[in-house]
Amino acid sequence: MDRTTLTRNLDPLAKCGWVRIEEGEDRRTRLISLTPAGEQVLTQALPLWKQAQAHLLHGLGQVHAKALLTELANVVAVSR
Repeated sequence: MDRTTLTRNLDPLAKCGWVRIEEGEDRRTRLISLTPAGEQVLTQALPLWKQAQAHLLHGLGQVHAKALLTELANVVAVSR
């Protein structure tokens, strides 16, 4: 993931107070960490994410789910 995409994805999380973004050893680096509120949200969201993944796998089947992930990876590779 490039820097601008990462920044664009992390900014809303920082605004919600779920991640902390601090300066690293030099101006080019940043240290990202979960806040206690972020850990709580992750704890709540993770079972829901796993449930959604299981639902998708059940609906598509193993073969089709794997093919979908392969094709998505191909789309990402071509778009770069």
